[in-house]
Amino acid sequence: MGQPHLLIVDDEPDMRWVLRGLFEDEGFVVAEADDGETALAQLGAAQPDVVLSDMRMARMQGLELLQKVKRLDPDLPVVLLSAVEDLATAVDAIKEGAFDYQAKPFDPQRLLLTVRRAAEQHALRREVSSLRSALPSAQLDFGPSLQAQELRRTIDLVAAQTSLSVLLRGESGTGKEVVARAIHALSPLAGGPFVAVDCGALPEHLLESQLFGHCKGAFTGADRARTGLFPMADGGTLFLDELGNLPLNLQAKLLRALQERVVVPVGGSEPVPFHARLLAATNAELDHDVREGRFRIDLYHRVAEFVLPLPPLRSRPEDVVHFARLFLAEANREMGRNVTGFTPAAEQALQGMSWPGNLRELRNVVRRAVVLTGSHELDARDLAPAEGTPPDHASATPSGFDPGTGTLAERVRGATAALEAEILGRTLRDCDGNKAAAARALGIDYTTLHRKLKRYELDG
Repeated sequence: MGQPHLLIVDDEPDMRWVLRGLFEDEGFVVAEADDGETALAQLGAAQPDVVLSDMRMARMQGLELLQKVKRLDPDLPVVLLSAVEDLATAVDAIKEGAFDYQAKPFDPQRLLLTVRRAAEQHALRREVSSLRSALPSAQLDFGPSLQAQELRRTIDLVAAQTSLSVLLRGESGTGKEVVARAIHALSPLAGGPFVAVDCGALPEHLLESQLFGHCKGAFTGADRARTGLFPMADGGTLFLDELGNLPLNLQAKLLRALQERVVVPVGGSEPVPFHARLLAATNAELDHDVREGRFRIDLYHRVAEFVLPLPPLRSRPEDVVHFARLFLAEANREMGRNVTGFTPAAEQALQGMSWPGNLRELRNVVRRAVVLTGSHELDARDLAPAEGTPPDHASATPSGFDPGTGTLAERVRGATAALEAEILGRTLRDCDGNKAAAARALGIDYTTLHRKLKRYELDG
């Protein structure tokens, strides 16, 4: 946030002088009004982030000014000051929407804190509103590189073809769901629902019920009927994420549903029609899984009418700094920080990293740096990965494990966790990021793998 703007409203010149000095010393841009009518007339020109008003004034009382300000700009915070500490009046002020109510003589530090917090909230609301109004274009920012521009051009072409099934293929963190949502937003189906299904996040025995729905009494615990995610996507877009993790027996049912555009709820017999555009995503080479017998060839050809590969971040270093700046602005907004940018050394360091976790990893590194830095600019030293998590995840160690401290039991637990994390990381890398293949290689179910990867922050 830049310099916050404050409008002081008080009919006593001496009080305005005191307040102006207090806030200008703290970096505020201050405007003054000697009554409520003048204040209302100044709102457009002054564009304050906060209005600080006296309660008792000759021409317009503070409560009346508050009511009129809220009608003109509901998001503009108003802080009221009163020479009379009256609980009933304070309650009325808060009910009318005052940000705070403080009594005179005021505590300068408390008043400064309140007004600054009000200004920060107003600036944040204004930024959110601006972002929402610009959302369609913001969603389609894939970076300035030639690869990113070619991706955007391809998205424009395939979005209009709603009968075309698109398979998005890319490493974890390359933005497959972002691209899927962009295709939906640019398509004639944009007014319909966008329903995303993670094909590996649920246990196999629950997945069919989630996808197709179930009837009351279909199984233990089914105390009411449930609409499946497929029918919920009717008239919009159905996005099947991590498609390669779908069990073989469900692949056959999925193929039949996609061909016939109907699903049969678990425990039911009546087909439920749905009409939705199909998008799917995978971080695995599905054609390899087809050759190995882990994925049906007929389903592959049904979902991969158009394959759209998403390039990894390491292959387009000119996009790294661009996205780092976007993630920095996002972190500033969400965390209330004011980190202005990156030093040249930091930008060089960002472009020199391999980013195996792609955009998701870059975002995490930037957000961590914003939390920890004591400077207004991020330097190369601020961009180190979290302790115990090397950049290539080759040997992930849980944060906080120190083999030299603690009781024997604590050290053994820490060492066991470190070894488990290393095995998980290596296996996932050996399987080219395919979580289903990694789960099979380790002899555990997908849900257990998913949970452990999140625990050790390897799910990127």
